[in-house]
Amino acid sequence: MKNLLLIISILLFVACGIVQPTYFGDKLPPTTSVDLYYSAHDVKRPYKVIGHLTIPNIIKQDSVKAKLTAYGKTIGADAIVITGNTVNEGAKSASDIVNADALKYDSQ
Repeated sequence: MKNLLLIISILLFVACGIVQPTYFGDKLPPTTSVDLYYSAHDVKRPYKVIGHLTIPNIIKQDSVKAKLTAYGKTIGADAIVITGNTVNEGAKSASDIVNADALKYDSQ
């Protein structure tokens, strides 16, 4: 019964769009586009990290990427680098957390 309630709760969160990134860092004027990378080595422009994001990985991968890039626009990021996953040990069900860095390209 508990598993059924957990599944229903997760579906309600997903359906309502409540799953949002958690952010710690600077907020700058919004941007109109955000590049997405899986490694900082792939970023070919000079940049600085303006903050760090986390989001529960309980929705589809495409949705996680969309939410990270959409949130990146609101905080003024030019790019998001997904740095990996961690296991949320405190949760009743072990779900992965996606970690990412928000980048601002240096002005040239």
